[in-house]
Amino acid sequence: MSSPRSFDEKRARIRALEEEAPAGAAVELRRFLADKNGYLVSEAAQAANKLGLSELTPELGAAFARLLVDAVKTDKGCIGKNRIVEALLSFDAHEPDVYLAGLRHIQREPAFGEPIDTAAGLRGLCAVALFHMDFPAALLEVTPLLLDPEPVTRAAAADAIGSSGEEHGAAVLHLKALAGDEEPDVLGACYRGLLRLLPARYLKFVTQKLNGRDEGAAEAAALALGESRLPSALPVLKDALAIAGSGKLRDSVLLGAALLRLDEANAFLVSVVEEGPEGHAIAAVNALALHRHDSKLAERVKRAAEGRRSRKLSAAFAEKFGP
Repeated sequence: MSSPRSFDEKRARIRALEEEAPAGAAVELRRFLADKNGYLVSEAAQAANKLGLSELTPELGAAFARLLVDAVKTDKGCIGKNRIVEALLSFDAHEPDVYLAGLRHIQREPAFGEPIDTAAGLRGLCAVALFHMDFPAALLEVTPLLLDPEPVTRAAAADAIGSSGEEHGAAVLHLKALAGDEEPDVLGACYRGLLRLLPARYLKFVTQKLNGRDEGAAEAAALALGESRLPSALPVLKDALAIAGSGKLRDSVLLGAALLRLDEANAFLVSVVEEGPEGHAIAAVNALALHRHDSKLAERVKRAAEGRRSRKLSAAFAEKFGP
């Protein structure tokens, strides 16, 4: 077939290649990765990723470097660079130069009001990539991102450090958690990392945050405790529920219990449905909806809700679990 010439023809051809045999598609995708149009490069990178074409790693790296030049024009929204790094990550590619360049890239683009930095997600993704490839200086390179102006970058950096397996990273996350952050998502990433890297050491610290005066930090701590899957987190969440009141913190504590995915935690939540104040019971049903595909547990929740003879509770169950 003749080579596509127009933008629409090229885009259609790239999407068609996603359904073809990888060996044959690689030849054309290599050419599309060298295209001057950044959007087509992003589409080609996505196709290469879908087809598992790790042999295109050199071309992906070269395309990334090109998209850094006059980046606002060549790669609006950082879409191409993000897709390239996503592909390299899925290939387990050892491309530190790409990841370091992405880690340091800032791309301010015009918007209503102040310009926005569209590279925030890219920096976080490259932080993950550096740890994924066991880059020796990953912790040194990623730590400064905990002070990045963009919350999505700070949170991604904290998650990357927390997932690294490097116990020394816990000291960095502890310091960041002590310094605080206006975004609960960033604090939550720090708490998750601490509980993942050194749970015995930092369970008490996260518990203190759960019981502290900062509501955003407390809610983040409740969810982090749940995501930790630590059996020792359940008594902490039970104690917190006793003083949580009826707001968002209560909901976060109950959701944290559901996130533990432990039989004992689920039994506790069912008991809240059976015996707790109506508001607590409704919030417990909402939390247990996380496990709505567990038919046995769903039946237990249904019986507990029906036993209360509460219209609001029955309505909550029907909404979350189905009639």
